[in-house]
Amino acid sequence: MTRTPNTSKSKRPTAQTRAKDRRWYVTTAIPYVNGRPHIGHALEFILTDSLARYHRLRGEDVRFLTGTDDNSLKNVRAAEREGIPTSEFIARNAKQFEALRDQLSLSFDDFIRTSVDPRHLEGVTKLWKACDANGDIYVRPYRGLYCVGCEQFYTEDELIDGLCPEHFTRPEVVEEENYFFRLSRYQDQLIQLIES
Repeated sequence: MTRTPNTSKSKRPTAQTRAKDRRWYVTTAIPYVNGRPHIGHALEFILTDSLARYHRLRGEDVRFLTGTDDNSLKNVRAAEREGIPTSEFIARNAKQFEALRDQLSLSFDDFIRTSVDPRHLEGVTKLWKACDANGDIYVRPYRGLYCVGCEQFYTEDELIDGLCPEHFTRPEVVEEENYFFRLSRYQDQLIQLIES
């Protein structure tokens, strides 16, 4: 019995077929809308857009998302300074961020506002319920030094002469009940993932 050599072409994927199988989710940080868009926002949006376009040119499936974070104390305070309702202030400024699509020829596929988009509410609600059902969310009082400009708590050691290291303003002492995510439950898994 003789063996017939295999003359069929290999079924190995080519670079083009591999590229078509790749999927990319590209997003910007979602900016607070306490002011108008500035050059820093434009830079981030253009760089992210360049990445999305690069992968599209390679034939890869790309979803490019951006939007605005409408929920922050700095948004509320900026609206108060202008003497207009927060929702009106946020809607006005969010339109300016969305208008960057045409002004900068951006190719984002979607623009989501965290305060009014029902898809955002649905996704956040689903995630919250899953975390809560798993026992990953707990409530406790928290007291700390809070910089509104950074939307961040700082420890005394992180301050420079008692001031925020970014804004050089004195953080406010805030004491409130907060929700926390039980990250410690996943510590070993995260360490293993990082070290692998």
